[in-house]
Amino acid sequence: MARELELSPRHGGDLVSVEYSLELADDKGIEAGFHADKTTEDFGDGIYVESIEEDPASGHVQDDAQLDYKIAAACGVVAGLCDSIFVGKFSLDKANEWGSEKVNEFVVWVAKQHSGFKGESLRDAIQFLENQYPFVGDKYTAEFGGGLQHHLRDFSHHFSLEGLVFSILTQFTGKVYGTNQNGDFIAVPVEERWFKEGLIGDTVCEKLFLGTVRWFFHMASDAPGSSSNPGQGTGVPGPFLSIIKELSALPVFKNAMDSGMGLRKLLSKMFNGTLFAQVDDEGRKVLRRFNLRTEIGIVHVLGRQALPVLLNECLTRGCYFLHHLYLEMKNNEVDSLDDLSQLDMDVVLPFNNSRVVRMVSIASATFTAVDLADAAIRAALVGILVGGFDGKLFLLKINYVGVTRLVFAIGVDVKTVWERRASHRQRRQNDDSADRMTMEMLSLKPEHLSVLFSIERLALCEDIDRSRAVDRREKEKWFDRWSGNLPDDYDLLNRGQVKRRIEELVARDGDTWKALVLIELARFAPYDLYRFETESENPEGGPDSSIKRTKRPKFDSKILEELWRDVSGDSDKSPVQQTAKALNKNAGVLNGSRTKKIVGAAGTAAIAVATGGAAFTLAPVIAPVIAPLFAGSAVAGLSGAALTSASLAAVGGGALAAGGFGMAGGTAIIAGGGAVLGLVGGSGVTAVASLLTDSKGAFALDECSKLLTLCQSDFAQADMKPETIERIRQGLLDQIERTEIQQEVLSMRSEDKDLDKAEKKDTKKELSGLKKSLEYMRNCEKELAKLINQKSRSKETARVTKGDVGSA
Repeated sequence: MARELELSPRHGGDLVSVEYSLELADDKGIEAGFHADKTTEDFGDGIYVESIEEDPASGHVQDDAQLDYKIAAACGVVAGLCDSIFVGKFSLDKANEWGSEKVNEFVVWVAKQHSGFKGESLRDAIQFLENQYPFVGDKYTAEFGGGLQHHLRDFSHHFSLEGLVFSILTQFTGKVYGTNQNGDFIAVPVEERWFKEGLIGDTVCEKLFLGTVRWFFHMASDAPGSSSNPGQGTGVPGPFLSIIKELSALPVFKNAMDSGMGLRKLLSKMFNGTLFAQVDDEGRKVLRRFNLRTEIGIVHVLGRQALPVLLNECLTRGCYFLHHLYLEMKNNEVDSLDDLSQLDMDVVLPFNNSRVVRMVSIASATFTAVDLADAAIRAALVGILVGGFDGKLFLLKINYVGVTRLVFAIGVDVKTVWERRASHRQRRQNDDSADRMTMEMLSLKPEHLSVLFSIERLALCEDIDRSRAVDRREKEKWFDRWSGNLPDDYDLLNRGQVKRRIEELVARDGDTWKALVLIELARFAPYDLYRFETESENPEGGPDSSIKRTKRPKFDSKILEELWRDVSGDSDKSPVQQTAKALNKNAGVLNGSRTKKIVGAAGTAAIAVATGGAAFTLAPVIAPVIAPLFAGSAVAGLSGAALTSASLAAVGGGALAAGGFGMAGGTAIIAGGGAVLGLVGGSGVTAVASLLTDSKGAFALDECSKLLTLCQSDFAQADMKPETIERIRQGLLDQIERTEIQQEVLSMRSEDKDLDKAEKKDTKKELSGLKKSLEYMRNCEKELAKLINQKSRSKETARVTKGDVGSA
């Protein structure tokens, strides 16, 4: 069974239609094959479908668009055959005959509504109405070309809205408007005597009455012809011929379309009957006039043509309704009338639905194709007898209502497609915008990092000043190394400057960033992995470094608390310690153990060497490891300081995608602050997935703890709405999916018999770390889902409470 998908690249580009088919391969699975008619640069060298899952044993009935389109085509064939059999060809004679009959009946009926009418025939009715309702336009027959043409050239004799307007205009201006024999627009002044005879009203009411009521009844007397030749005269132009004649008098139309008075002559011949004249069997010329009677008859003929078009429309929409009603009843297991309430009527009803729009287009196209084929076959068969293709018969057999409906159907279909694509693009832009806002919320900007680094520096300086002399020297050595790794392009502020900067940033960015700073301060562990280096000569004569661990100097965590409260204005007694406890608690929730500790100033132990504590010291070590995932061949062949600089710049530029932060950004992301992006970021940030293979899953546990703590933070409550947390959860789910794929790859690699013992051991170690990381990430996703539900319930409760208070 053929299916269609509409795919779009993640970062822009056109929609790509992909057709795929599903086949039952065995009792346990389904194989999928696909074919893309088109690819775009955004998809690289093609489209890759990892898997398509369907449950063949499910009782759910699949909605198949192709079946609907086939049904629509069948409806078009049925309606086309009905048109061929029952409608017949278009006939101007039949139209004129039917229109004349209806107009004659109408004129007699109008005359009989007058009490003074005593006659019975059409001639009597015409004479009576002409006598009862004399018309000023009849007094200027000669000026408008005589009896044969003056009804066409005198605009007030047009039975149309424009004719009514010119009739009223004549009453108020005292002029009769039309065209002369050359097609030029003229205005003929009404003589004074016709004013005296009452053909032009004296008051506004009289003018309106004469211009409308008298005009209408006089048009009724002129429509079937003159009293001397009732039912056979020129009559009056109908709305179609009237508008063309009036437009032909405009300079723009006259200059563009009426070269050599061709249009004027054409309209005159249409009206007097010579254009469509025929020669009868006796050789006499038979006029076929085109006037109001003809136009009424044409509407009747087109009405007959509209019947199969209407049938096609009803069949198509009816079949859609029945098909989707069946699907809805089947899928919702409707067994009684009470179960009908479960149906989604927006899906069932055949209106305001893109599927129905496409079905109508297909049905209309099929109907027109059948109609044209029928007309061509009949014209060809007749042409065999007369010699050659009968083009006139072909044109008369075409159902023009069906052609018009097809044009409108295609227009609506194209409009619907464009609206869907525009909606898709807008939705994608909104999603991208929301993702960018979420990413900004989860990252510290350079000015935020300046505040963080400044607070940490001030706390270290205060701690060193308070330290004993025996510890001060070692702390200063560590401080110098730490300061040397700080980015050069960040401002390091004093206490007063930090306070003012925080006030400015809160006014500009809100409070969420403060929660991120608190998380980093809670994870700040000065003097962790304290070490010193001694140099000696190795046998080859090069430098040799040996790393020796010593007892870690203590850091007074109260200094960080006091400093934060002073510069931030935070009224909490121990905000940093509370954040550290929140991180610790969330780590226990994710790890399944309440005793797990997170790095922080409150005295907890470090669990994430890659991102916590001495990360600035370790950043040059970590960056070259993960930089190839960001920069690829851009860092290939580099070593030493050049490799470190390029790696940090690549990590910083790749993680934040738009421009990046260079070396400083790379250091900050590895060290913390922006590292919370790691598990929920876009394509650039996903490179940190390489850290998920840590043997104990420390990176994932650390990042997930930070995510939960941020979402729970009081500072972030204004921004952490349920929908925002849901976007974060979806980002985490994407990372889980990517990590699961990575796990499958590692699992297959661990079974590779070509690997040596050391490689197999390393692969299994990475696989073990990845499993732990996945466990923490899945637990984090569940906790985020719980938090979303809690916030949604709280929001609903608040809404209901507010409503109750308002009612009271």
